[in-house]
Amino acid sequence: MKKLKNWLLLRFLPVWAKESVYRENQMLKQKIASQQNEIDRLNAYIAGLEYGARRRVTINNEVKQ
Repeated sequence: MKKLKNWLLLRFLPVWAKESVYRENQMLKQKIASQQNEIDRLNAYIAGLEYGARRRVTINNEVKQ
């Protein structure tokens, strides 16, 4: 039984482990892509805020008669 168990583990475990790693890597790649999209969106938002803060704003409160 021990030889059969060892043979089964050596024969099938590496295939299962390989498939598991590939599946986890694919999920992590998708997560990285979605987080990169969010980072890009937030960087664009920050750039817009910085641009708005640098602009010179002139307010005229004069009443012309």
